[in-house]
Amino acid sequence: MHKLWIQPELSRRAQAGTLPKDFRISRCLIRLPRDRAPIVEFNEEVHWIASARRPPGTAIEKGQKIFVHEIIEITAVMPPTVDGQRVPFVYLYGTGNAWQIVFDFTQTVPEHLIPEEEKKTWPFSSVIAESLQSLLIERVIRIHDQTQDLLRDNGLWAAPALLPYPLSKIVKQLTEGDKDGAGATLRDYCTPQWIKQLSSKWWTNDQFAMRRSLIDEALEAHSEKKYALSIHALLPQVEGIVSDYISTRLPGPEMPHKQVSKTKKLRDLVLDKPPSSYTYQRIVQSGIDFIVAGPVLKSFKRWVDEIDEAFPGRNVVEHGKYDPSLFTEENSVKLILLLDTLYHIVTVRQQAGS
Repeated sequence: MHKLWIQPELSRRAQAGTLPKDFRISRCLIRLPRDRAPIVEFNEEVHWIASARRPPGTAIEKGQKIFVHEIIEITAVMPPTVDGQRVPFVYLYGTGNAWQIVFDFTQTVPEHLIPEEEKKTWPFSSVIAESLQSLLIERVIRIHDQTQDLLRDNGLWAAPALLPYPLSKIVKQLTEGDKDGAGATLRDYCTPQWIKQLSSKWWTNDQFAMRRSLIDEALEAHSEKKYALSIHALLPQVEGIVSDYISTRLPGPEMPHKQVSKTKKLRDLVLDKPPSSYTYQRIVQSGIDFIVAGPVLKSFKRWVDEIDEAFPGRNVVEHGKYDPSLFTEENSVKLILLLDTLYHIVTVRQQAGS
């Protein structure tokens, strides 16, 4: 690939003065039409015709621009073409900590040698769709990085279960000052049925499995709109899950005492063995920062202090300060999302072998 197509194209662009300084390749599509020279495209030059799942009520007309907050999931991709005709191709793309290569020379194979199944469905559609979905998630993460303070002030972070949608829409609504709309988007998306499906994967993790009976009861309380019960039951588990995970990786004397120190130690443990993708690193940093520097552990020094209603803070709730504004559906959803973020953080690291 490098000798035949990439390096010649880079040299051509360098000689023409069109190669940017410090140019780096994140993806490259090489189309190979029979009647002309190879077409080599890099990074944002690469385009795909794709199908996508859109939010309910989103109508899109032909030729209309599509924004990230109008896409839930990229579901399928069409094969590359030149002048409307399929062509052989090679596609190279980075995944944060590795490279993937997809190639299809079907167009050079005699028709009778192509399996019937491949004539009906393009076998690489889902693979490339998944790669584009990862790019979409990374783009929303970068948008989050620019608006992290705004999200934190509204009790949110880069929760993996909300990526790319509805976090993309929530960010848009908050930047436009539509706080009520952002809250409605979160509640409408995170229904009890959706939460049930989300939590169904938690039990593969030891730290969650040991708490299953308690968490199940809390989730049942949430579905019955008993949000004070779900919040009181689930909030201590944030520290508990972190502590149990750390205890399996550190000798007893090295176990931090305070929740702030424990949470920081979790971050150090999961990020100390790169490589890890940009998206994973940012999810970890965003989630940990939300706990340590955000509303989760916000100080509560005086009983008469004003309460941050954006998230049920540990020190307020567990010291017994009662304020109905904290025990809402939205805050119960956010707490469930924080547990899912912890699940994501520890499970991805465990799957990576550490």
